[in-house]
Amino acid sequence: MEKALWDTNSAASPLVLVNKRHSLVPQQYVPTDLVAPGVLTGSTEPPLLRAEAAAAAERMFAAAASEGINITIKSSYRSYDTQVSVYDGYVSAKGVAAADSTSARPGFSEHQTGLAMDIGDANAGTACDFASCFASTGAALWVAAHGADYGFVVRYVPGEESVTGYLAEPWHLRYLGVSVGQDMKVRGIHSYENYSGLPAAPDYK
Repeated sequence: MEKALWDTNSAASPLVLVNKRHSLVPQQYVPTDLVAPGVLTGSTEPPLLRAEAAAAAERMFAAAASEGINITIKSSYRSYDTQVSVYDGYVSAKGVAAADSTSARPGFSEHQTGLAMDIGDANAGTACDFASCFASTGAALWVAAHGADYGFVVRYVPGEESVTGYLAEPWHLRYLGVSVGQDMKVRGIHSYENYSGLPAAPDYK
């Protein structure tokens, strides 16, 4: 698809860009095609993704499992109201500046699109869930190498903090479709901002 034809603005677009300078419109957007993927879950919250992303996740998790890598979903779709609670919890625990480096403000979260998920590794246990050591788990290594083949990219990688506005999160995957995911991988581009030719979003200014 020609980039000129991309829709990075519409909340319902699979290529929507969501970051600190590009909120969802409307900010309380709810996807209309959320489904529960038939995959392992490591969370008490029900896993939900948009239908296309859910189908891709099922294929990806099955491929990983065939190689002995048991990926789980720790978090997926979050509503605006859920993100209010999540973000406020971070702010209460460590202040606004620190919260903004790891958690999106309501209306600015990829999770609300239904196209993002945080993963875990059933083989590695939970000690590295949502922690930097997750990068060395089998699940993280596998998705970094193969996720693009199923349309998923690791959205926040080391060295891109000044572009994405977030610390590295090897567990946070964003569905962009196979063509975009593979092209980013082949071209060695590690942020969706740079790939789409749109401005960096290091802060909410």
